[in-house]
Amino acid sequence: MAKAAMRHFSVIIPARNEMGNPFIKRALAHLGSLNFVELIIVDNNSTDGSVEYFQQFNCKIIPSNSHLRSRRLNQGIGEAQNDWILLHHPRSFIELEGLEFLKNEELPVWGAFTHAFDDDHPLLKFTSWYSNHIRGDRSGIFYLDHCLFFNKSLLSKNDKTPVPEVSIFEDTEFCIKLLKHEKPKRLPFKSTTSSVRFKKNGIVYQSLLNQVLKVGYHLNFSDELMNRIYEKGLSLNSKY
Repeated sequence: MAKAAMRHFSVIIPARNEMGNPFIKRALAHLGSLNFVELIIVDNNSTDGSVEYFQQFNCKIIPSNSHLRSRRLNQGIGEAQNDWILLHHPRSFIELEGLEFLKNEELPVWGAFTHAFDDDHPLLKFTSWYSNHIRGDRSGIFYLDHCLFFNKSLLSKNDKTPVPEVSIFEDTEFCIKLLKHEKPKRLPFKSTTSSVRFKKNGIVYQSLLNQVLKVGYHLNFSDELMNRIYEKGLSLNSKY
């Protein structure tokens, strides 16, 4: 455990064309006002005015030509000035009490927040429950929409790609990497995540697709192919 009078965090958000995303706007309004947060936005060639919008906040904006979310996260980690890092999903919002908890309370060297969707559909509630209690608590695997935090002490000094630079499931690969050091802890504070992908594709269809992609991951299918399927018609994380 690590305890500090006031712990400083570098919060990294990978972004791309976010003007229609109310979650990032709400998150920036909170994060940009916190004196213990270094806010870093890694933007992938936004064309909708996102960069101009970001400039009103107390943040560092890093332009990136990479459509890989993993690479943008690594670019942010490379620029971070603090030892504590929070990888923040662009379509998630962390409870303010959770952010304050990070500042002062005892923390494990890495962990994540409790996942919830912005919709009470039973299938989405089950997905969050499984993500929190089965995949997260039992297996130590948290996706980016849990908003992962960790201490740089877990990273090798010469590691230029702490987040494995794959097209999809980079959060899974990163957790597997950190699990070699210590098991994570899930904090009780919520990371509420947009269900836009489910709503646009259909909740049942998207749920089934997610399971198919997980099988593909375990069978070592091409990460690029899986991400193309995942992003088809949406381009929320990557543009093809």
